[in-house]
Amino acid sequence: MTQFEEFALYEFQSIEDAPFRPEQYSRMKFGCDEAAREMGHQIADAFFEKNASAILNRPCLMISSPFNFVPNAANVMTMHLLNRLNSHIVDAKGNHVEYATVPRKTSYVNDFGHLSGEERKLLLAGDRFYFNSQHFEGRCLLFVDDVKITGTHKNKLVELMHEQQLKNKTFFLYFARYTGDRPNIESEINFAAVKSIKDLNRIVVEPNHHMTARKIKYILSAAPSELYHDFLRFRSYRYLRALYFNCLNEGYYKIKEYETNIALIRNVIVYNENANSVQL
Repeated sequence: MTQFEEFALYEFQSIEDAPFRPEQYSRMKFGCDEAAREMGHQIADAFFEKNASAILNRPCLMISSPFNFVPNAANVMTMHLLNRLNSHIVDAKGNHVEYATVPRKTSYVNDFGHLSGEERKLLLAGDRFYFNSQHFEGRCLLFVDDVKITGTHKNKLVELMHEQQLKNKTFFLYFARYTGDRPNIESEINFAAVKSIKDLNRIVVEPNHHMTARKIKYILSAAPSELYHDFLRFRSYRYLRALYFNCLNEGYYKIKEYETNIALIRNVIVYNENANSVQL
């Protein structure tokens, strides 16, 4: 039996021939819960239909794309996938899939979607993923990511499994798999619905919106004047505090390119606190 298998709901070679909506995918990347739920449910339905026999009679563990503190969009999608898949499994009298994370150590400014395959490999070479091997013992592993472009993350995980001599039956689940030879197409689908900082205003006011790593990095990369006038001044005090502390907890304050905008966010928070104290 093959140890590693891939399952991709869709395949595409270009934006034009993508059998999914790039704009909806992009909204998911920037924290839209509706898009994440739609995509997660689609993967769960198709994966269960094809592989029910492989997962119903064995303990399974679902693992999202590695992240540090702030969840990435794939993690949000994974939670919806897990809910839907467990619904199918329990209805079929099977045992529910459990959930685990693979922490990563490094936070970086590079936009992965712009990089070539070799650049991705070099960037991840300096990152560190962590497995709880004892927790994996005897389980079928379901690694989930939103899109496979070059396979760099998958290769990193397979390498780590080989290093720890893990023989688990393993599936890599993707919403879409790119079959072309232009890795930076990932940036095109990531930003299909977000062309400027103004576009985030429509997404962040949606119900159940999520704070994702990509969205925070995009905010921190914006021109400070545009960030304030086109986005921050419209946000609530609660949102600004959540944004600021996520920047700290993710370690973004250590990245020089982000220092100005982190300070700007903090200044807006302090201004709001002072304004509220005067009103009181």
